[in-house]
Amino acid sequence: MRRRGPGPAGGGRPARRPGRRAAPRRGRGHGARPVSAAQAPVGAGTPAEAAARYDAAARAAAATVIRRYSTSFGLACRLLAPGVREHVRAVYALVRVADEIVDGASAGAGVPPGEARRLLDDLEAETCAATARGFSTNLVVHAFARTARHAGIGEDLVRPFFASMRADLSEDRHSDDSLDAYVYGSAEVVGLMCLQVFLADRPVPAAERAELVAGARRLGAAFQKVNFLRDLAEDYGELGRVYFPGVEPGQFSEAQKHRLLDDVDADLAAARAVIDDLPRSSRAAVLTAHDLFRELSARIRATPARELLRTRVRVPDARKAALAAAAVARARRPRRRGPRGRRAVVIGAGIAGLAAAGLLARDGWDVEVLERGGTTGGRAGLLERDGFRFDTGPSWYLMPEVFDHFFRLMGSSAARELELQRLDPAYRVFGENYAEPLDVRSDLEHTVAQFEAVEPGAGARIRDYLVSARRTYELAVDHFLYTSYASFAPLLTRAVVRSLPGLARHLTGSLHDLAARTVGDTRLRQVLGYPAVFLASAPRMTPSLYHLMSHMDLADSVQYPQGGFRTVIGAVERLARAHGARIRTGADVVRIRTERASAGPARARGVVWRDAAGAEYELDADLVVSAADLHHTETALLPPELRTYPERWWRRRRSGPGAVLVMLGVRGALPELAHHSLFFTEDWDANFAAIFEEPTRVPDPASVYVCRPSATDPDVAPAGHENLFVLIPVPADPGLGAGGPDGTGAPAVEAAADRAIDQIAAWAGVPDLRERIVVRHTVGPEDFRRDLNSWRGNVLGPAHVLRQSAFLRGSNRSRKVAGLHYCGGSTIPGIGLPMCLISAEILLKDLRGDTSTGPLPEPADPAP
Repeated sequence: MRRRGPGPAGGGRPARRPGRRAAPRRGRGHGARPVSAAQAPVGAGTPAEAAARYDAAARAAAATVIRRYSTSFGLACRLLAPGVREHVRAVYALVRVADEIVDGASAGAGVPPGEARRLLDDLEAETCAATARGFSTNLVVHAFARTARHAGIGEDLVRPFFASMRADLSEDRHSDDSLDAYVYGSAEVVGLMCLQVFLADRPVPAAERAELVAGARRLGAAFQKVNFLRDLAEDYGELGRVYFPGVEPGQFSEAQKHRLLDDVDADLAAARAVIDDLPRSSRAAVLTAHDLFRELSARIRATPARELLRTRVRVPDARKAALAAAAVARARRPRRRGPRGRRAVVIGAGIAGLAAAGLLARDGWDVEVLERGGTTGGRAGLLERDGFRFDTGPSWYLMPEVFDHFFRLMGSSAARELELQRLDPAYRVFGENYAEPLDVRSDLEHTVAQFEAVEPGAGARIRDYLVSARRTYELAVDHFLYTSYASFAPLLTRAVVRSLPGLARHLTGSLHDLAARTVGDTRLRQVLGYPAVFLASAPRMTPSLYHLMSHMDLADSVQYPQGGFRTVIGAVERLARAHGARIRTGADVVRIRTERASAGPARARGVVWRDAAGAEYELDADLVVSAADLHHTETALLPPELRTYPERWWRRRRSGPGAVLVMLGVRGALPELAHHSLFFTEDWDANFAAIFEEPTRVPDPASVYVCRPSATDPDVAPAGHENLFVLIPVPADPGLGAGGPDGTGAPAVEAAADRAIDQIAAWAGVPDLRERIVVRHTVGPEDFRRDLNSWRGNVLGPAHVLRQSAFLRGSNRSRKVAGLHYCGGSTIPGIGLPMCLISAEILLKDLRGDTSTGPLPEPADPAP
């Protein structure tokens, strides 16, 4: 049964109030005490009292329809102010009765389709006539007619609604045009009717009303599309209807599902941007309905497409109650109007750009994101081929509390947005001259026992090492990661001052030396030194301060988001859109527009961007945030005189490594490999020297990293196959070339891939690995330069050496252009998905003038 109508939603035309009617004539006995409609006996009282009694019966009939047919809508309706609630119930009751004629009760009573059409026509005629005269013998129609006269709902909304009902009696498949007309009539106009009710007693400026109308229509459209997806099984299996053009439910794919949900989320985001402008009498109800359908969208996205043909996605009642409670709390808060009306443009839709857009939009900014690529995600890319889904970027989920904190800032949580699975083992280590691999688990006691077994006496030392790592990690999170260093005064706390001697030692010593003092076994040293690679550096170049990273993988946890790391990007993007951010792909920013007054610094005034056809457009903004590569931003988007970090500054900086990425689809199982596997050469100092010291070269053999997500996630590879992602660190040199499918990349890139495949086969004991490869795709440094504007084609960003860490890494704002800010891996606090989320939060704190050193307080009403 098609479930129509968006529930309490915004939208509508300017109210047309009916003319003043003459007061009804009084009956005899002018001094008699009035009798209430509820108390009066049948047939007693004045005509006015009889009319009031009939009106009350009509209202009760509409309320009964609500209770009988929709718990979700009923929940939202109860949050409306009483005077608004009765009118919205009247709108929905008429919608419900019309729906029963088309799909439900009439068919159950044996009414043939032709007769159902006549009944629907009769209902439409009676509705229009009752609205004109103010009375109907049909209680539901009478309730609607009262509401229509009160709120100015005219035939321009009623007629399209009934036209959409008739479409279900005659159309089984829709074209793009017929679907647009259907969604408008079945859902958008219902939202417009509700908005008429919300604004009936409130004069609204024309411009604001137009925004509310647009929001109401998009909210209604989102609700209807979600219901189409929820009802695939019933519509297709029982009614034979296909609403989405080009979508055959029998072959409904993940890609089609996500494309449709992207449209839904964009509609929800546009609607969310205006909900706070609704009267308080309706705001909580509409926000609840919005959040409920946002939750449904997320649950549908997490449900395999094939399952949607067998089940109807629902939100549990407890979750509905939690959403309603959170919505009520948000609706009661005064809207933050500091930057209202001010526009921000974000360059780049990687995780930092999406996070910045979301936080700014939630804070009241009008935000637009411009992304040069065809999809969002930046380095966190996705390659789909022949049933394989490869993450082409980050693959380690560390610092889970950072992700959860960000989601809670956005009114959600990691538990709601992601399905996380702890990896055990966290990773497996293969050594060049070791017969057996070493499994590492993220557990302190296991790590202590394991180190002791490999090297007697190392257990106690690694325990002390990890205690220090944990303390340093906590100190960093509390005092150094979430700050722009705009002021050093907040750093002068007792905890920081007490730690200064230890910090000084860790800043001046190297990670290599600290590991060597802790353990003697080469493989154990490499386990402690490998985190330098996450920092785009080498153990001898990395301050030992970063031994804090060992707390994450040896004692905390390594997790994996089911569905791959694109689900993380999708969650951040979804929340940004839900708070009103707009995201445009295929938009290549070619210049940051600035202006300079007669006195004072230059100021950012927007950007110039170019579409795929080469046409240029200007976008005005009060704030420009570049989440693109900082080198590209400074040297390509700004004129020389306005560059805080000109080319000569970059010549003194150290780039992180480049990489050759190899995506392999392999036939058969590979139990020899864990989800994460590390292959360490015996002399890895030679590896790092080849990458970082002139003249550079591609290491041979190389220390490589292999991810096998199919060990945890069955959806990333076809049945009976494995998915492998191989990362080979190489010099940051675009001259090595680009990759390509099936061995078509540059010779140096493909040669590195061949050597890595043979190395994995030999060290892991999979001699036939090469013969079992059915899909192969490579990426080289030139791809990073060309596709991501990455400095020198590096894979991660500037290396975390001492002079490129903390406040020495570079500011998150331009010193020469007011209103130009930076975020992402090439600025503070550094490299990695968690650091990028923190970078976006630092941006928000900086705009607020907040110089505190810790994370922002989380909202009082985060979603569970």
